[in-house]
Amino acid sequence: MTWAALAGFLRSALAVVAVFVVSIVIHEFGHYWVAKRCGVAVPQFAIGFGPKLVRWMRRGTEFSIRLFPLGGLVQLAGEIPQDALFRVGEELAVKLDAAGRIAALGDPADLEDARVGVLRGLDLTDRMEMTLDFGQGPEVLRVVPGARLVTGRRNAIPLVGREEQMLGKPLRQRAAIILAGPVMNFLLAGVLFSALFMHMGVPVDAPVIGGVVPGSPAQHAGLMAGDRVVAVDGQPVSTWVEFSQAIQRDDTNPPRPLSLEINRRGQLQTVQVTPMMTPDHVPLVGVNRALSFNPLRAVGSGFATVYHGSVNALQLYGQVVSQHRFNDLAGPVGIADAIGQQAQSGFWNVVAIAGLLSLNLGLFNLLPIPALDGGRLLFMLVEMVRGRALDPRKEGLVHFVGFALLMLFAVIITYRDVTRLF
Repeated sequence: MTWAALAGFLRSALAVVAVFVVSIVIHEFGHYWVAKRCGVAVPQFAIGFGPKLVRWMRRGTEFSIRLFPLGGLVQLAGEIPQDALFRVGEELAVKLDAAGRIAALGDPADLEDARVGVLRGLDLTDRMEMTLDFGQGPEVLRVVPGARLVTGRRNAIPLVGREEQMLGKPLRQRAAIILAGPVMNFLLAGVLFSALFMHMGVPVDAPVIGGVVPGSPAQHAGLMAGDRVVAVDGQPVSTWVEFSQAIQRDDTNPPRPLSLEINRRGQLQTVQVTPMMTPDHVPLVGVNRALSFNPLRAVGSGFATVYHGSVNALQLYGQVVSQHRFNDLAGPVGIADAIGQQAQSGFWNVVAIAGLLSLNLGLFNLLPIPALDGGRLLFMLVEMVRGRALDPRKEGLVHFVGFALLMLFAVIITYRDVTRLF
């Protein structure tokens, strides 16, 4: 492998990691930030998956950077009932504090110098109690808020009271926490598109010439950058679209000369120009649209692109389902390949595809599919209509099945992407 090829590979790899990490971590940060504002405990926030490389504690949350950087996760206390973490009849090791309350618990193999008993009952939502049999009959023990559930030699989850659980929060707060992830993706996409427009410029609506193609009919006619077209063959034009339509209205071959009335530095002039015909039989004069680099205009266009991109993406999703165009979908491998290709074309191409990925990540997560944010919002809508929540265990089972199906679908799409590439 040559140095140039190695540099290209490293550039692509860094672009893939950066785009995935930024898009996913900003999503998870949205959940985290709103959850903390609503008083929900957030035990873990991870960048990547797999073994932890670096970890630190801040405001009750363990932050970690993991081995595989393509992803991230945020753990919200009580999103799944804490009771579901245990099974009645299993052996548990517990450590008690001076008041006889459970301060730490876990598998006997993970918790040394602890009392071991059989779990007979529990309520970790309201009463924060566990009933354990240590051989002399069942004992009801209180659980300290924040007690550590040890899940491995280096991992522990705090068990918190109802006031710090998702289940204990009003519907509006739970909905805000779930919505925050996709909203952050839309905001990121808007920021990235805005930066892109600040760099590339925003097309101006007015019929102002931004540039003249060398050797084109426009150059031969003497048109210049900055000229504002007032009329074409006596017909007034006020927008670039109207100007383009006036040029392309006459499809005679060869094209006939057109009379353009232009405003050049405050003076009206008339210019005769004969369009050239393209191979597709479209008459052109060879001028480019003027661009604006105004930051406010760039930001407006950036967030307008998020809206129009979302509408187009929803239409494409509908076509995929209605017309069975599943070959148009791309999984992580296909997306990574596209990012790598754009990385070879320059930084701003990566910015553009990062904006598209963030937009689609936010939009996809809002689909009413179990395990996605949209699926959770759908259950909240049902709760609002019914006036009471569904059984959290049943809802958790639905999300688990949905997650399993999504993973199966992702594996199929990834396999297809790999076979396409190799």
